[in-house]
Amino acid sequence: MKSALKLILIILLLTYGMDKLVYMGLNKISDKVMSGQSIGKLNQFMILKDSLDVIAFGTSRSNHHIDVKKIKPSSYNVGMDGSAIAYSATLIQLLPKDKDQLIIFNIDPNKVFVDDYDASDVKGLITKYNRNPIIKKAVSEANQDNVLQHFLWSLDYNGKAIGIVKNYVSPKYDHKMYYGFDPLDITEAQTETFKKSLSIKSNYDCDDTKKINPDVWKYINQINDFCKANNKTLVMLTTPTYEPECKVQYDTLKKALQSIGVSYEDYSGFFLEHNDLSYWKDKTHMSSKGAEVFTTFLKTELQKKQIIN
Repeated sequence: MKSALKLILIILLLTYGMDKLVYMGLNKISDKVMSGQSIGKLNQFMILKDSLDVIAFGTSRSNHHIDVKKIKPSSYNVGMDGSAIAYSATLIQLLPKDKDQLIIFNIDPNKVFVDDYDASDVKGLITKYNRNPIIKKAVSEANQDNVLQHFLWSLDYNGKAIGIVKNYVSPKYDHKMYYGFDPLDITEAQTETFKKSLSIKSNYDCDDTKKINPDVWKYINQINDFCKANNKTLVMLTTPTYEPECKVQYDTLKKALQSIGVSYEDYSGFFLEHNDLSYWKDKTHMSSKGAEVFTTFLKTELQKKQIIN
């Protein structure tokens, strides 16, 4: 029994030591990666966040719709494909407490009035789990961590190591020229495909009795509280869609946000009167041309409200 326990202890110590060596090696590689959504965009944001004046947060509809450099030079768009509100809410907690910053947050009703949101998108930050206490707390509170991560830190890179190494060996772009905005340039073939898709009826469940998901509401309040306490101007908005669905949910969202003092603008129907197929990649994502038109308008609106100069 004593020999068996001794052997188990040796194995655990060796495993722990090897894990830390692998973890340090992955950290060294990942810290040099500045391209790609596996970690490059996050790394760049972490480096720039304290010096930025304007930051756009949200899902792919923020990433592809808001050209922040047109709003102010010192800007970054940290919108992330496939993410939801927990991811962005956590990143906002990382911002400096003493700097005046404009937070533009794209929020969509179909991500708010949901029954099954579990905050799993916060796992997009898991590579920083054992390196950043704010991220670690957010992941743990969302119950998206693994108990073994407290012992085996290299698990932080599970599923992401290959993408990180690829971008380390062959960066996707020059990060010095990148500011987070990813315009969608479309081809004629894509426009034709989109045109055909318009005949397909949407199956979106427009239930006017649905409530805001309580976890989503928790993160909205967390964002609002942080911004109010830390010299941030928060502007929540919904960027254009080709055919806005369930407008009653937009109205419900606006009333809820107004009740906690959050500025919200619904631009979902922005193009309805002067629409053009060239403005779209699909029903929910604008092309680079559409994004340019919308961002120019957004800048004018922010100037009118004296939010920016």
